[in-house]
Amino acid sequence: MESNAVLTQQRESLRMGAAFRGEPRRRTVVFQGQVLLIENLRERRQLLCDMLAQEHFEVGVVEDARDAVQLLSESLFSEQAKMPELIICNARMLGDVGLAALERLCASNPDVPVILYSAFTSPKLRERMARIGGAWVLEPSSDLEDLRSAAVSLAAASRQTGF
Repeated sequence: MESNAVLTQQRESLRMGAAFRGEPRRRTVVFQGQVLLIENLRERRQLLCDMLAQEHFEVGVVEDARDAVQLLSESLFSEQAKMPELIICNARMLGDVGLAALERLCASNPDVPVILYSAFTSPKLRERMARIGGAWVLEPSSDLEDLRSAAVSLAAASRQTGF
């Protein structure tokens, strides 16, 4: 990953926490696909979408932290929403508000597997990620193959349980 992309992600992550607290959403975020990918870095997002498409997944992408928080806290909880078979998420992108929404989603929908990753973590972020029950947390040293393998096996297990 290029250093300027990393710096951009770090700035966005820091701003995200305070940037939209209390601000109302102006539009509805809708999820489409088998896999919900939450990633704000364009290069990584494209790489993951390509990888998932090779595995024959339909991917719905959310690339904005505010949209991700809204989707996780409101839209996916509605009875009309189609739950994904798998959620793959850049945990750093979500911040505390998004991770809390994801934690509630995991608690109310334990059959939906969640993979959390972050190229850069802090002890606080690792602790926060570990509190999300049922989520698979990939180590920062994990590579794309680790993510692909986890996604394929979790989606297969989800399908076998009849979700």
